[in-house]
Amino acid sequence: MTPGKFLCTVVHVATYSLIASSPCATAVEDEKGTAAKSPAVLFSSQLPDIPGKHLVVVSLELPPKSTRPFTAHRHPGSVYVYVTKGSARLGIEGQPVQEVHEGQSFFEPPGALHTVGESASETAPASAIAVMIVPDGAPLVTVEHQH
Repeated sequence: MTPGKFLCTVVHVATYSLIASSPCATAVEDEKGTAAKSPAVLFSSQLPDIPGKHLVVVSLELPPKSTRPFTAHRHPGSVYVYVTKGSARLGIEGQPVQEVHEGQSFFEPPGALHTVGESASETAPASAIAVMIVPDGAPLVTVEHQH
């Protein structure tokens, strides 16, 4: 794979603007085929000191609390989220949901089930950036299918 290039694969999701197939996506479709805003890639690069891994930084907008259902998902690598505006409710399976305020951060270990991601506000979105370590050729996210 060429430095700075990514494999583009489409992931169909129900909600949540973080869920995108890859940094080269400009929009994703929900299960009804409606285009949803995908995150804006701020930076991406291979990590020369960690062969087989990329660093990807995306801009996120988290919808107001309970505006739409959240789609549980996993990331193939570590994810660090820094809230830049408002407050976010973020959670992974087996841990209490955290309310993360502007200037604070949240960490998701590789493969953890991300179960909550929304603004803490009933009416206003929250904004954040996510810094992800992604294995070469892997999608940014894998949707957890409900049974």
